[in-house]
Amino acid sequence: MKPERDYGLVDILDRLLNKGLILNADLIITVAGIPLIGLSLKAALASIETMLDYGMLEAWDRETREWYKKQLMESGPHLADGEVVLYKTFGYVWYSQGLISSWRPGFWYVTNGRVLLWRREPEEALFEAFLGEIGSIEARSEIDFGKEREELNLEVEGRIARIRSSDVSEFEDAIRKALASQDIAQSQSCQIRF
Repeated sequence: MKPERDYGLVDILDRLLNKGLILNADLIITVAGIPLIGLSLKAALASIETMLDYGMLEAWDRETREWYKKQLMESGPHLADGEVVLYKTFGYVWYSQGLISSWRPGFWYVTNGRVLLWRREPEEALFEAFLGEIGSIEARSEIDFGKEREELNLEVEGRIARIRSSDVSEFEDAIRKALASQDIAQSQSCQIRF
């Protein structure tokens, strides 16, 4: 009998990570009919997102996020002269380059001149946009691994940046306020020049 479809390593790995695998095994070692050693093995193999969807590793996920927040709060990006942080929150930006696609974590900063996602180690800006480069802002809900999650789509020079944060609506308001204050500052500087 010929199989209907040949599965490659990538297909098997994708299915394993998305669906998961549970192993339950009990082993008893006996000598001359007398049980001496008992071994009970329970293992789960899946992606972190799949395990979280099934209610596994929630405590680990929560503790890891809290630790990451604490570590990242200790440092920040280098600010230009006169640049002031207006809002700061933990969040993610969607990164997609060739075969690699993932949410990259860090701290979002909204300043009076730009919006950026800062990562402490190595110290780098994972995303940066000057306020004048931002075209539109749209909050939307996406279904991701069976859960509805809010994200912010930020248009920067014709490209869309997908952003997640701990409070998307608050983050959106902070960006809109920064844009509005920049518009007011620019109009005041134009009035002074005339």
